[in-house]
Amino acid sequence: MRRRTNTAAGVILLAVYWYFVIQLTGGTPTNFIIIRDFARTINLSLIPFHDIAEVLTTNDVVGSVIQIVGNLVMFVPLGVLVPLFWSGWRSPSRTIGLGLCMSLFIEINQLFTYRATSVDDLILNTLGAAVGWLCFLLVARLFGVDTRAGKRLEKLPIVILFAVWMCCIALELPTFLAY
Repeated sequence: MRRRTNTAAGVILLAVYWYFVIQLTGGTPTNFIIIRDFARTINLSLIPFHDIAEVLTTNDVVGSVIQIVGNLVMFVPLGVLVPLFWSGWRSPSRTIGLGLCMSLFIEINQLFTYRATSVDDLILNTLGAAVGWLCFLLVARLFGVDTRAGKRLEKLPIVILFAVWMCCIALELPTFLAY
């Protein structure tokens, strides 16, 4: 019974967290379904640390901190929640790899929504997942949670992430199709 309760809590927390990430990043391609402006170009930055350096050279200190720290902090919950509720994800490489894949997923989706797609966002999000995994490790040790990775990699977290993404698309479709 306790395991089911823990799994249900993990499902709810991960789903709510991911919903807010998608809403914040515009991580659905719904805007692309009805193309209105073919003249718009993709804002793509593939040079590592270029955008970070550019942000740091502006006089907007608050904006710079929000841009850099925001991308870093956004994936910390992923790095904590997934290994906390699913033992198969307790390996740092698995959790950080999931952070990398989900960040790449968002960046690819942003190609279709005319938002900026940057390798620096990918780096910062992945670093955020790593920081989250370290936070998980700290919390696990403080509360006596087993930190050994399970042998089997559970699919439920991935199913949740993609299901939430599909629900976001379904919720946005009527708005875009009404135009």
